[in-house]
Amino acid sequence: MSQTPNDSQAPTWAPSGPSTGALEVAYFVLSGLAMFTCTCGILGNGLVMWLLSFRVKRTPCTTYVLHLAAADLLFLLCMAALLSLETHPETHPETGTQTTYDRAYEVLRRLKYFAYTVGLSLLTAISTLRCVSVLFPIWYKRHHTQRLSSWLCAGLWALSLLMNVLAAFFCSKFRQMNRHQCYVVDLTFSALIMGIFTPVMTVSSVTLSVQVRRASQRWGRRPTRLYVVILASVLVFLVCALPLGIYWFLLYWLHLQEQVVLLYSGLSRLSSTVSSGANPVIYFLVGSRRGRGGREPLGAVLRRALRDTPELEGRETPSVYTNEVGV
Repeated sequence: MSQTPNDSQAPTWAPSGPSTGALEVAYFVLSGLAMFTCTCGILGNGLVMWLLSFRVKRTPCTTYVLHLAAADLLFLLCMAALLSLETHPETHPETGTQTTYDRAYEVLRRLKYFAYTVGLSLLTAISTLRCVSVLFPIWYKRHHTQRLSSWLCAGLWALSLLMNVLAAFFCSKFRQMNRHQCYVVDLTFSALIMGIFTPVMTVSSVTLSVQVRRASQRWGRRPTRLYVVILASVLVFLVCALPLGIYWFLLYWLHLQEQVVLLYSGLSRLSSTVSSGANPVIYFLVGSRRGRGGREPLGAVLRRALRDTPELEGRETPSVYTNEVGV
């Protein structure tokens, strides 16, 4: 995601006052929770990437999930690095000269926006393609191959990289002439990303939910675990990751008090790290067999969570039903 005015600099403390101490404590508590969530999310997404690379057979669906885990991992690494840099006394000097820490902070911010954009676009692609599989099952089965999924993921990475590079280029160019123009460039790219990907993902997810529910009632069978995974991931993103997007390009026009912006910054960081770290938890919770003793290999649990064949009384049903349910 491209940088916006409110995030163009690290959070700064409000003027001294009776509530300054409480504000600092609240912000550091939120930052500590965000760092803890980053650590857990890094381990979880790293484990998912390793299992999908070496323990799970590659399918079009697992290809998307693998790239989504990579994007979430990059986002969490950048967020953890940014939180660490903020504790350094030279990260934001008042001299006006740019130090090594400032340049590192700027690079990490841009990488974070890039990873956020990739994750959003991949999640949009996953929900949209599963919706297409419900509405046009024959076309989807005939044309959506493993090679196509790999090319689509590569294209989304390239498109996100291009958008963020252009935003960084124009922002650095305009900043020398008019800082407001830099803000406008970032806001434009942010609005395009949030205004295109998020509505498409929401509409496709709602359509998928309605169609699968109808098919489940018609055939009297439960929807697939993959369907639950997709809807849960989209729901977590809409609840947790959208506040960060709102913070990036909306608060600039509201002209809120600095204390409010600072507190919302901490909350949005925490919620975005929860969003990026929640997907591995969703996979293993959905893929686990409840009420059965013994431990299963994590690879088997992950395979079951990403299986696109429905189940009936714990068993797989014929694949023909997959086209009806579409997940």
